[in-house]
Amino acid sequence: MSDRFINDDGAFLIDPMPSQPQLALCHGFFVQHSKRGKGRAHGLKALQNQILHELQYDFAVCTVDGSNEAQKKVLTRAGWRWLASFINRKTGSHTEVWGWQVS
Repeated sequence: MSDRFINDDGAFLIDPMPSQPQLALCHGFFVQHSKRGKGRAHGLKALQNQILHELQYDFAVCTVDGSNEAQKKVLTRAGWRWLASFINRKTGSHTEVWGWQVS
């Protein structure tokens, strides 16, 4: 079951990995259109990291479109690392997998 978190800047979801509840699947990260380009994604990602810590996850993963440089900048600044990439057979685009050791 997803935990959905929403504030004035945007929203995100966190799910436990089936059969491995210490691994979080982070998805649905969204910044309100009117708030983009103002650094709000960094605060939202920091909130996500804080919640992951409070929920006592050990590790978190997410995916990002390989062409989304803004999202990769947010992930990097928040301490996330690139883990792998692949060509998405459904969309034909380049997808990246990122991870964060919850601290």
